[in-house]
Amino acid sequence: MKDFPSALLVMPLVLSGLLAVGAIAACGWVVPVPDETTVLNMGQRLFGNPFVILIGIVGLWAFFFGLLQLWAFQSSGAGFMSRIAGHAGPSPRIIVAQDAAVEAGLFTERWDHLASIRMAPLSYAIWALPLLGFIGTVIGISDAIGGLGSVFSDSNRDEALASVLAALQFAFDTTFAGLVLVIPVMALATIVSLKSDAARDVALAGRFGARPDE
Repeated sequence: MKDFPSALLVMPLVLSGLLAVGAIAACGWVVPVPDETTVLNMGQRLFGNPFVILIGIVGLWAFFFGLLQLWAFQSSGAGFMSRIAGHAGPSPRIIVAQDAAVEAGLFTERWDHLASIRMAPLSYAIWALPLLGFIGTVIGISDAIGGLGSVFSDSNRDEALASVLAALQFAFDTTFAGLVLVIPVMALATIVSLKSDAARDVALAGRFGARPDE
C-alpha cells in the first residue's frame, strides 16, 4: 500500500545529526574536552558515592532489559531469546469474528496490551531514575545544611567546610547520575516501542493481509 508514507527513521536521524554537527562546526562552537585528571577525579567521586551506585544499578538493569526486548524481536516467536525476554508463552486466545476488520482490531488490542506489559519496567525506570537522583540531592543538601553550623562556630572550620562541600558533591552527583542515565533508557524505550509497532504491523499483514474479503 502506498496510501501512507513510510516511517523509516534511520536515514533522517543520521542526516539530521550530521547537519546539526556541521552547523555547530560552521559556527565555530567547540566543546572543550576535559583533561584526564578531571575525568579521573569525577569517576572516583561518582563510584565512591553509594547512591550513585544504586542509580547505576537501576539504569543498567533497565538498559539490559530493553536490550533483551530488542533482541527478542529479531528472533522467532519460539526462539531462545524470545523465552528469555518473556515474549514466548501460551498463545493468547483471540476471539474469532466473522468480520476480518473486527478480528484484526481484537488482535491489535491484545498485541498492544502485551506490549504495554513489556514496556512497564522501562516506563518505571524512566520515572524512577531522576526521582532517585532528586532523593539523593535532598539527602546531600540536608547533610550540608546540618553542617553549616559547624562552619560558623569556633571549631575547626576547614574540616567543617570540607564536610559541607562533600555533602553538596554527594547531592549534585546523584542528580547528575539520575538525569544522565535516564537519557539512554528513554532512547531504548522509544526504540523498543517502535520495534513492537513494526512487529505488530508485520503480524497483522501476515495474519489478515491475504484475506479475500479485504
